[in-house]
Amino acid sequence: MSLLPTGTPLVLLNAFPLDREQWEPLLAALDSFDGDIITFDPPGIGDMPSSSSDPSLTLIADAAVAALRETTGSRDAIWVGSSMGGYVAMAVLERHADAVAGLGLIGTRAGADTEEAHARRLTAADEAAAAGRAPEPQKVAESLLGAAARADGDLLASVAANVARQTGEGIAWGQRAMAARPDRLAVLASCDAPAFVVRGDDDSLTTAEEADALAHALGVDVTVVEGAGHLVHVEEPGVIAHLIDGVVRA
Repeated sequence: MSLLPTGTPLVLLNAFPLDREQWEPLLAALDSFDGDIITFDPPGIGDMPSSSSDPSLTLIADAAVAALRETTGSRDAIWVGSSMGGYVAMAVLERHADAVAGLGLIGTRAGADTEEAHARRLTAADEAAAAGRAPEPQKVAESLLGAAARADGDLLASVAANVARQTGEGIAWGQRAMAARPDRLAVLASCDAPAFVVRGDDDSLTTAEEADALAHALGVDVTVVEGAGHLVHVEEPGVIAHLIDGVVRA
């Protein structure tokens, strides 16, 4: 067992299309974490200004590593990403492997979009940009949560409100950035840091096979969270806090 240095920072990377308020349940569960915790929004989401750069997850990855090193003085961190945030974490691993002291992937996949999924993203981007907001925030929120969480009116309302306050420009930028991402499964196979993979068994947006592929590449087992949907860190934050603690102690 080789413990990570005391105080290793933790970077939390957003699920789409939510701002960093999504991490509040997990932050409450991480009250004993000994290190800086960094959350931030991608371009056009939450309080982050829009970007004139071509949509790219590598832009977010490079900026996140620069911000980590500038604000904390640390060369590396534990990177935990949900959904789109998982894509960004894999881009960090590919471009800045020395910045990755640990890796956590929640409700995400390593593969590039199929042609059909790519086309759907671009259509969704155009629709959001035209509307100036997220179409049907309630429907989006329902798709992100498992049945148990959907039955919790307060939780569902909170996620729907988060989606509703995002700009169409920010949503369009994120969709286009995700559509442009490459397959990064081989990148995961090169990771020598402690890692975990989590999937809710009621996740309608990623499959068990996709989670298995991530875990196999990293040499770990999938943690399947019964009753949870796509946003395990929102629905069952204690599970994620426990897994982060395991990475720290690996």
